[in-house]
Amino acid sequence: MGDLFRKEVSGFCSHKNIKMKGANNGPLKKLTFAVKDIIDVAGSVTGAGNIKFFEEGSPALKNAEIVQILLDAGADLEGKTITEEFAYGLIGENFHYGTPRNGAAPGRIPGGSSSGSASVVSNGQVDFALGTDTGGSVRVPASFCGIYGLRPSHGRVPISGVMPLAPSLDTCGWFARTPELMKLVGKVALEWKQPTFGADIYLARDTFSILDEESEAALAAAIGSLSKLIGPPQEIDVGVIQGMQDLGDWAKVMKVVRGSEAAASRLDWIREFKPEMGPGFRERFEAGGLYTQNEISEATNKREIIKTYLDKLLSDNIIMVVPAAPTSPPPVSSQEKVYDNLRSKNELYNCIAPLGQLPQISLPLANVKGLPIGLGVIGGNGSDELLLELANQLNNLES
Repeated sequence: MGDLFRKEVSGFCSHKNIKMKGANNGPLKKLTFAVKDIIDVAGSVTGAGNIKFFEEGSPALKNAEIVQILLDAGADLEGKTITEEFAYGLIGENFHYGTPRNGAAPGRIPGGSSSGSASVVSNGQVDFALGTDTGGSVRVPASFCGIYGLRPSHGRVPISGVMPLAPSLDTCGWFARTPELMKLVGKVALEWKQPTFGADIYLARDTFSILDEESEAALAAAIGSLSKLIGPPQEIDVGVIQGMQDLGDWAKVMKVVRGSEAAASRLDWIREFKPEMGPGFRERFEAGGLYTQNEISEATNKREIIKTYLDKLLSDNIIMVVPAAPTSPPPVSSQEKVYDNLRSKNELYNCIAPLGQLPQISLPLANVKGLPIGLGVIGGNGSDELLLELANQLNNLES
């Protein structure tokens, strides 16, 4: 075990050859998709990126609700994709199965934990793929792999049959190479509502200050395109709110909420079966189990303040731009300090949408020295259609 660690491999799970034909007719007919291996497919064990969990598991009795919706719309399922263990990672390297190849940046990490799904889309192996996003696991891989990715509003896409990590933060989103396909999938996955644009756009200045100069400059050009469509953004420091001085305080709230919920979801199983796990994964779950009830209550209260603030800030279809990832993708097998720096920076802005249970899209609009970096756009709760429409209009503007 672990002999493939950090070696580049196919994004598809090697231990499952799962294919299902979609309905004979439907809006997604002749399109192919794949699903992250924490999402149930009937007759297949959901392996969650860990060999022991796969060996101890039983085949799912039915498809996850969203998988069945896509099949009923005519899409053909091509297989399951590699995930970091129990979806608790950001890098994309799997200790047991390897590192899915980044189609936009060979030799670079794909980002996690939905690394396999981003990989098979970026390499053109399927038309679109499902991933999950708790703390950035769709948004970062989309940015690193130069593709579109949507983290939907919490609860907009059904998660029945999707393994939980941190239930109050978990969402099931998707990747595609074109905005047209992102929208087409959205019309099936969401109860579609025709969007209208708000009057304003915010630029979260304190999130862009985290970037290096080259990344900030690259995204400034993308923001310029957005300004042509909607108008110039108003700059704000989003992290400065009641009881919190900056986004570092938001990241602390996120750490407690996600960590405690993740421990509740999976720590008992880890302690019982003692599986072999990649570096840092067991420790993350164990750390989440150490929070006191007072710490959890304090974080929960602060989270409500954040959510109330964001709901007001982004009402009336107003949007806010942030980076989709803090850097372009680092090389595979980078030093752990590189990955730790990536994780720390990610926490400072990719906590915003999860804490507010808001939708965020990653737009592949920029690159740094030929390597992709995405622009993130956050909308108010339920404004998923607006973000998908925005991606299409921006693409038409650039064409």
